[in-house]
Amino acid sequence: MSDSNLLEIGVIGCGSMGAELAQAIGPHGIKGARVVALLDRSPEQGRALAASLDPHPTFFSSEQEFLSCGAMKIVAECASQAAVREHGVAVLESGRSLLLMSSGALMDPELFDALTSAAARSGAQIIVPSGAVGGIDALRAVQYDLDSVTIVSTKRPAALAGAPGFADWENKEISSPTTVFDGPAVEAVKLFPANVNVAATVSLAGIGPQRTMVRVVADPAAPGNVHEIRAKGGFGEFQFRLVNRPHPKNPKTSHLAVLAAIEALRALVNPGLRVGT
Repeated sequence: MSDSNLLEIGVIGCGSMGAELAQAIGPHGIKGARVVALLDRSPEQGRALAASLDPHPTFFSSEQEFLSCGAMKIVAECASQAAVREHGVAVLESGRSLLLMSSGALMDPELFDALTSAAARSGAQIIVPSGAVGGIDALRAVQYDLDSVTIVSTKRPAALAGAPGFADWENKEISSPTTVFDGPAVEAVKLFPANVNVAATVSLAGIGPQRTMVRVVADPAAPGNVHEIRAKGGFGEFQFRLVNRPHPKNPKTSHLAVLAAIEALRALVNPGLRVGT
């Protein structure tokens, strides 16, 4: 495939998530695409990632310069909810589709309206990968026949450290499974912004952030990042459990989350037979 036919992609966030996603795009991974632009607050981190990719994308430290990269069609956000608030509307208004890893940002009603309105005006898409959970297709299929959805997310205390919702537990010894939050998804994503994007994704696919209930459990013996989803309704009921390995460079999230983002991009770049999407 000639360079002129490659789908050009930009990446916001050059940390562990953004680096793995960017490195998966190209002739040895997601064929038919290339990364052409990077945006990050850290010039050192951004330039290091640019230098590691072949061909080298251009690193930008300003949104305006990043969006001036003409042929870029898709922007992958791999940074944070704050980055979605800072850059999401501008990306969509520029006509680029936005792949959101920080789906918790969509729990803010004003930001949700701003992003979806910008996408409607420009014709761009907002793409939310399934992230660290499965069963999203089943939830979407029964979303109008659901009575209840609950998520129990269990992680080791170290993976929850630094979250606002974990502040009261930071200096306490946790020796057994301890519930540190129990409430609706809309509150969970505020208190654990780097930990429970799964709650946002599940609620968007199902009955919404107010009715989707979340329990966050700190367990020093957790076998990984464990997510248990239960759904009931007129259709019947289902439940599933995922035991994910934490990302080797970012224990706050699961490795599956970035793999799901890679697969979402692969589906966009290489259309064809897709099962369960």
